Amino acid sequence: MVLANTDMAWRYADAITTRDVYILSAVRTPIASFRSTLAPLSAVDLGIVVVKEVIDRSKLPASVVEETVVGNVLSAGLGQNIARQISIASGSNLVFCGPERIPKTSQCVTVNKVCSSSMKAIIMGAQAIQVGYRNVVVAAGAESMSNAPFYLPRGEIPYGGIQLMDGVQHDGLTDAIENKAMGLCAEKTVKEYEFTREQLDAYAIESYRRAERSWQGKLFEKEVVSVSVPQRRGPAVVLSEDEEFNRLIVSKVPTLNPAFLKDGSGTITAANASSINDGAAACMLVSGELVLERHVEPMAKIIGYAEAGVEPVDFTVAPVLAVKQLLSKAGVDAEAIALWEINEAFAVTALAFIKEFRLNSACVNVRGGAVALGHPLGASGARIVVTLLHSLNSGELGVAAICNGGGEASAILVEKL
Repeated sequence: MVLANTDMAWRYADAITTRDVYILSAVRTPIASFRSTLAPLSAVDLGIVVVKEVIDRSKLPASVVEETVVGNVLSAGLGQNIARQISIASGSNLVFCGPERIPKTSQCVTVNKVCSSSMKAIIMGAQAIQVGYRNVVVAAGAESMSNAPFYLPRGEIPYGGIQLMDGVQHDGLTDAIENKAMGLCAEKTVKEYEFTREQLDAYAIESYRRAERSWQGKLFEKEVVSVSVPQRRGPAVVLSEDEEFNRLIVSKVPTLNPAFLKDGSGTITAANASSINDGAAACMLVSGELVLERHVEPMAKIIGYAEAGVEPVDFTVAPVLAVKQLLSKAGVDAEAIALWEINEAFAVTALAFIKEFRLNSACVNVRGGAVALGHPLGASGARIVVTLLHSLNSGELGVAAICNGGGEASAILVEKL
């Protein structure tokens, strides 16, 4: 039974079970380019923006939030447990809710599952609700790749000095098991699936075009909250739109040099891979019990979720296995899915997924993906869920899936109400 509005929710109240998991609200920041407009803000700052907004949109007072789970990858220098920092600083801005904050008795945890971090945050929140441990959980992700520090190892300084380690590269973009760049792993997938450079570039260009059309058509307006960025001098700068998709020069795409394989066989470039970015996203999760008690109108229901692991070098195809498990557990055929959000760590990630499931590409990443919008690591799992929720029509099913370093993936199945 699809519950389209509050009246229907009460008319069909018996269709809601107390441990069902619903999403009341979902929001994200614009995604900024590396060292660009959002660079003055930390991941904590960005997380506060979306958590405040997702509470406001839920129409619930901040005082009902029992737990905040935040995905983040590049945590060095941010201080202890950024979920706790975000929670304490967040609350409702709405007059009818009063000057409330998330109570300090609320629990908080920061999750690092690389690119899947904030989708894992959503899954953990859903699990807490399903077992009756929580009724209200804020699940979010926040990343400022612009502010990830360089590392200086402790110990005696050897003769010849010490080389700084780039935190973004070491902790975000290099597979710790294979000790190789994620892009080299993706090149293996390109070869195994026999994709060409031209196919990767064509997919990437279409991703950029979809993002551009979506912004021109004002399709992102409901999911994006503007961010005010204080400046050292002068008024604050307000960012209201993603930055990355505007940077593409289509004519240059075929001329770009491969970024990883330099022997003439490389196919992955800066254009058909995701970029380094800043951003945040959040969802408000509640139980069916709270929906009935508070007479609130959820925007979606979480039907199921799954996670899967493969060889670390094959991480780009891990979403295929995760989604197969998800659909099997849910008893849903791929043909029943209206829209798919597959995180474009690389264009080949989505292309391999489309090939495995024999999908119509028109139903995949309909508003553009991470290749065009950007990939702020710890926020991307929640970001694709947010975009999926705002892209679906009432009664439709959608799947969001994301791979992560180490050879894993997470996936979520939702129904738009």
